[in-house]
Amino acid sequence: MTGVARVVARAAVFVVGASTLVACAPMEEHAGAPLVPPMEPFPMVSDALEYRCATLDCHGKPERNLRLYGSSGLRLAPDGATGSGTTTDAEYAANYDSVVGLEPEILSRVVEEGGWLPDRLTLVRKGRGTEYHKGNAVLVPGDDADRCLTSWLASAVDEAACERAKEMVRPGGETEEP
Repeated sequence: MTGVARVVARAAVFVVGASTLVACAPMEEHAGAPLVPPMEPFPMVSDALEYRCATLDCHGKPERNLRLYGSSGLRLAPDGATGSGTTTDAEYAANYDSVVGLEPEILSRVVEEGGWLPDRLTLVRKGRGTEYHKGNAVLVPGDDADRCLTSWLASAVDEAACERAKEMVRPGGETEEP
């Protein structure tokens, strides 16, 4: 091995070794787990979003980054029939993981600040229609579904709003309850 080749080989070993040390070194900003809203009341939130967001032509598609399962759309179990039964615990858990996994760093800041400025989240902006969303606005700021979602982000779920938000108001004022 020539002198130049030896220097290049040593430099390569140094770079690989240094990058391994840096990659393994703990970083202050990643010392703790991100804050997320509680899972326990999430099924109420999921129910409020289901008719608005989880249909097979929207977020009830397996290829979506926000993927929502439920009785009225995509089912987690391959034998689950759309439009039948109730949303399962496993589906609620998958929906929770999907929602909290969208923008974990921003979500953590929103939760840490008590739900202040929830519109920093793409989920809220698109849901409210303040950012382009193919499905248009499905939440109106201050309506029951919006209060259900934003109160969950503040870790203080408005259960009454969530219960009312499960009803889907159709054009003409008709309501449909799951």
